[in-house]
Amino acid sequence: MYNSLFINENLDKGSHSEDALKGISETTNLIEAINYSDLYKLLGKYEFEEYIKKIIKKNNVELLFFGIGAGMIIDIFFIKELSEKFNIKIIMSFSDSEHLFEDIDRYYAQTADLVWLFNPSLEKIFNIYGIPTFCSQGFDTKRYKKKSLKKSIDVSFIGGINRGNRKEYINFLISKGIDIKVAGYGTKKGIISTEEKNMIASQTKINLNFTGVLNHDRSIYNRIKQPKGRPQEISLVGSFTLSEYASGLEEVFNIGEDIDLFHTKEEMLEKINFYLKNDEKREIMASNAYERVSDFYETSNVVKRLLMNLKTDEKINKTYFVDSQFAYAHTSARFYYLIMSILHFNLRSMIKEIQSIIKYKGIRFKNFYYDIPRAFYHYLRDLFVKNKAGFE
Repeated sequence: MYNSLFINENLDKGSHSEDALKGISETTNLIEAINYSDLYKLLGKYEFEEYIKKIIKKNNVELLFFGIGAGMIIDIFFIKELSEKFNIKIIMSFSDSEHLFEDIDRYYAQTADLVWLFNPSLEKIFNIYGIPTFCSQGFDTKRYKKKSLKKSIDVSFIGGINRGNRKEYINFLISKGIDIKVAGYGTKKGIISTEEKNMIASQTKINLNFTGVLNHDRSIYNRIKQPKGRPQEISLVGSFTLSEYASGLEEVFNIGEDIDLFHTKEEMLEKINFYLKNDEKREIMASNAYERVSDFYETSNVVKRLLMNLKTDEKINKTYFVDSQFAYAHTSARFYYLIMSILHFNLRSMIKEIQSIIKYKGIRFKNFYYDIPRAFYHYLRDLFVKNKAGFE
């Protein structure tokens, strides 16, 4: 059994990171799980990197699972050091490559032995760069248990309504007299727990899934449709999914037999009315979807298949190319953490951040009017919250 280390941008309870972590802990000898966002901020660049190297050396870590987000915290050349200094395989996962591939993900992916993806349609994009991939999302089936509950809710949607066309489509349904229950970021009910989310899904006849993404001020991103793990979650609790189309869903489900899709708000309304009138067909499809996902996408089974795809004896052609667009974004993060190091009197990390800034050659005026003030603001905000908590 491999000794492994899990380093992720977040370890939020109830998240898909927790699903992946469970699979890794059950199929490898997991040494530690690290939230790198929190630990880097706490220790600074120097101590953070030294801490990771000490864990790897002390425990003879063979597999490093790296979940990379959009924060640009991790230094590509630190990953290079780990690959060259230790006999370790790096498995890198990306959860939002649909809109982060060009700016971030392809640069980190070049440093990996294997990239773990969740959307089958993305594999070829990585493969044309010569990067080996494995695609399958794992779910903790104990968290998503099938329940035989009365379907008392006609239609529901759970998720943030701040992206894509979600708010527009929901308002359209309401205007057409559809009784829809909504929860999540931007809704009156707000964000709910995984337990409450599963309960609502179990009681819902038609669970909607939307696939639009945040556009990050790029209008072209309005065209992107991203399949996330929500249809699998709904299927695991034994309910029916009607999803907005996204490339890749057809490789996870049999469309029309397990789940159904819509492309426009008019088609969505038409299919909602159809499935509300056809209980038996809807329940048969929900049962088909459950059978499809309950074993194949169980998190430990997914990680086992991933490890079978990992070529431990093959030399991967790793590179460490950095272009200006990546350097600019990475340098912004370096200025932010440089100020944090200064404010925490962390001299060694301050020096490391300066060295990284010089190496990446991505200094811009924005670093001085945005990144530095942002660091001061966050430091003072956190300090105020901490002091306030001390008096309560």
